[in-house]
Amino acid sequence: MSAVFRPKHIFGETFLSLKRNFLMGFTAITTVAITLFIVGVFSVLVFDIQSILNSIENQVEIAVYLKDNISDDLKGYLENEIKSWPEVDNVNFVSKDQALEKFKTQNEGSDILKEIQGNPLPASFEVKLKDPQKVEQVALRFVDKDGKSIEGVDEVIYGKSYIRKLFSITAVTGTIALLIIIILILATMVLIYNTIRLSIYARRKEIEVMKLVGATNWYVRAPFLFEGFFEGFIGAGIAGLLLYFLNKFLLIKGETALVETMHIKNLAILGSGNIIILIYFAILIVGGFIGILSSGFALRRYLRV
Repeated sequence: MSAVFRPKHIFGETFLSLKRNFLMGFTAITTVAITLFIVGVFSVLVFDIQSILNSIENQVEIAVYLKDNISDDLKGYLENEIKSWPEVDNVNFVSKDQALEKFKTQNEGSDILKEIQGNPLPASFEVKLKDPQKVEQVALRFVDKDGKSIEGVDEVIYGKSYIRKLFSITAVTGTIALLIIIILILATMVLIYNTIRLSIYARRKEIEVMKLVGATNWYVRAPFLFEGFFEGFIGAGIAGLLLYFLNKFLLIKGETALVETMHIKNLAILGSGNIIILIYFAILIVGGFIGILSSGFALRRYLRV
């Protein structure tokens, strides 16, 4: 028997095995398709949830309310000092008059406006950071060692009660999503592994004979590896098609609503980053890869002749 590496041998043995074990192969392809479809849908949803959370994070600002009797020199000094901090992206000064106009606009038609006499609102700095995660670190700079606000500052507000919870939710969501995707991929690998293992077991005598007459490990291994790749890749292709139709007729409507209501642009389908295209390619690559990997593991014990 020739041990030469031949494509005809690889394809012939692969499709012969698929024909003999049609039910098992069909089951593997179907399960791969369903599993990777779930992974794809989950990836889109997780990316969009992370985009929503990141959008909320980016809206985090520090409001530095100034005392009414603050001098122009001290105000100017504070503004320049804040702008010099490397964490700060932008500083916007809001005068007392601007604060009152903004309040009136936000509460237009409300009875609360009738209760206001004069202008009780303070001037303030609206501080936007490059990294929202550092909001508490920067906010503490407006407080002295005794816990009191520094000179000229009346109060500093940055949502202390919910900031930490928001950042924790963002981190936990990403971790949970990664774990679920890993579990789904491992489940797919186990299924293909068992399918290929049963196919190899049915042909174990043939493999032993091939090895005894001088066939190399790669000559024996190649058809099974291609079978695993074929099952994983076809299943991934079906998953990609299912995901495409779901995106087109359902998920894109949800993203359109997010764009219109929350003005979030960095989304999986409607975003400019082509994330959905990357997800399609990732599904195909992962499908083929786990098919080959599972076949490789299943073959090891039968090549020790």
